[in-house]
Amino acid sequence: MTNTPFVPNPEKVRQTLSKVHTACQQMEIAGLELQEVIYLLEQNLREQRLKRLKKVSV
Repeated sequence: MTNTPFVPNPEKVRQTLSKVHTACQQMEIAGLELQEVIYLLEQNLREQRLKRLKKVSV
């Protein structure tokens, strides 16, 4: 009884790697878009705080 090593289909490997690469790029884009949303929300909060503080001090 000999165990022959499994040799994957090279075309299937290429397809899988291509899909993984695409998924990785999409996740990176989503992460960058999320960072942009967080930045805009933080900026909005800072502006609201500033307006509130200016109202109180006047």
